[in-house]
Amino acid sequence: GYVDGNLISRYDSETGRVVPRADWMAANLDQAYWDRNTQIGQSNQQVDRVNLETA
Repeated sequence: GYVDGNLISRYDSETGRVVPRADWMAANLDQAYWDRNTQIGQSNQQVDRVNLETA
């Protein structure tokens, strides 16, 4: 995601994890935040894969 045009986190489709891209994100958010957003990213990846197969 972005804040004020700056990348703060991203979903890595190779590892299947959301990773922080800003030091302040990594320092101030607990593991539950990253786990929750990783689950969302994995779900979105599955939906996108199905959508591409049916297009």
